[in-house]
Amino acid sequence: MNSGAYREKITIEQGTVSVDSIGNRTTTWTTFWRGFAYVNMLSGSEYWAAAQVKAEETVQFVLRYSNQLAALSSKGFRVLFRGDAYNISSVDNVQYRNESLKLRTEKVK
Repeated sequence: MNSGAYREKITIEQGTVSVDSIGNRTTTWTTFWRGFAYVNMLSGSEYWAAAQVKAEETVQFVLRYSNQLAALSSKGFRVLFRGDAYNISSVDNVQYRNESLKLRTEKVK
């Protein structure tokens, strides 16, 4: 992908759950990674397949691969983009080439 396409600034946060003395669970979000990504709303057949499962705003983020991002998963991580939070539903190491990652996300309401 053209390097100029990675122009949207995003932050990936990792959640840590803590439990207080009476059993209340609290999630604390800390910055895991900051950088630039290609951002795309899902459209066409991808959008409609996703919409059948959940009628939410689904956004795809494409990132350049790095060793730090290799630890990324759909559990315990979220993306911050333009003031909104997006839960990661899947992480795809495109063709297992360690060149780019596709994150399918859903906007947190």
